[in-house]
Amino acid sequence: MDHYFFRPDEREKRLPASIAPWADARQRIGFIRLRLEPPIRIQSYQDIVFIFVNHNFLRVIVAVIWMIVCGIIESFLAQLSEMRYSRTEYDKYTLTDLLHDAFPRVENYQIVNYLLVTTLVYTFIVFTIQLPDWTTRWIVLRRWLVIMGFLYIFRGVCLVVTTLPASRMDNCIPPDIALNGTAGARFGFMFLQITGQLSPCTDNIFSGHTATMMSCVMVWRIHSRLRRIYSWIAYTIVFVALLMILFTRFHYTVDVILAIYITYTAWYIYMDTILEASKQVAFAFSGPSTLNLFRSQLNSFDGEAMYEYLTWQPSPLLPTWIMWLCVYADGLDIRLRTLRIMDEYGELAREHDQEGQQKLPPIVISTATHSTTPKMVDVHEMTFQSLPI
Repeated sequence: MDHYFFRPDEREKRLPASIAPWADARQRIGFIRLRLEPPIRIQSYQDIVFIFVNHNFLRVIVAVIWMIVCGIIESFLAQLSEMRYSRTEYDKYTLTDLLHDAFPRVENYQIVNYLLVTTLVYTFIVFTIQLPDWTTRWIVLRRWLVIMGFLYIFRGVCLVVTTLPASRMDNCIPPDIALNGTAGARFGFMFLQITGQLSPCTDNIFSGHTATMMSCVMVWRIHSRLRRIYSWIAYTIVFVALLMILFTRFHYTVDVILAIYITYTAWYIYMDTILEASKQVAFAFSGPSTLNLFRSQLNSFDGEAMYEYLTWQPSPLLPTWIMWLCVYADGLDIRLRTLRIMDEYGELAREHDQEGQQKLPPIVISTATHSTTPKMVDVHEMTFQSLPI
């Protein structure tokens, strides 16, 4: 059956978490002591409990809280935009839009909400099934939640700094909750908007529906192990939804374009930061990994001078605090603990060579497939030919 679903290069791969020999270790992070990762295989009722009782899932709960808080902040900023719009004196006519003029108008804008829900449900169900273990399921879910939280905050700022007139109608009247609502009603504004029970006038730049669906597209683009047909089903649903956003005048074209660009950029920055942090920590690099690679590989040349000449980035853009924030959000520090690259106290494991220079101690990974006693290999002594397969 796998032949019909998974790509040929994915069928023979083992479970990613199987290389982490200390995934079931109990460690204290902060003031909470739990198992590090969920079980690789579910073999008992206790394993079902451990799917949720571990540090990896605890970070998912933190990510959920983060996204809800960011959504509430965005909701209040959107209401502030509605209040400013209601006080303006100029004529509140819709703006001229190239694709609005080119496309026919569809009145039922609820179609957009239906397609949004379809995208979310399809992505959630398929990735719950196709991802190889619970560790990767929690990683992908957490990434989506964390990045959506950042997008909510950024979107709220965009809404409040520049107020655009409604895209669907002239002289739009803002919802009464946004103007005169109680504190409790204002907190519920976000949920009423999500469920389509109210439609704000200035909820424009940039499109939240597009950002949410584009985040699903990025999940498919980065994490899917299935044959391309399943990804293209998701892409088709999103493409139709974007067209319907324009057909129904749910957003201006600029709202959609900016949402696509901003969402892709947010995912790219986040994933590139995780890659950079993984290389710096795993190989004991101090500073940018590419610079260290030049230094280590170009022994007969001045690697640092060549790096500066080719890239000319005297001040790299990635601040250390952002990298470590992404490391925490992604749970990379938990995965480093399962490989003993990071010790129980959250410190990077270090040894010193004869010259007193810091180096990583031997890091072992399990190469077992069926045996109960895994063979351990030092990753620092591996060559391309000796990689465990």
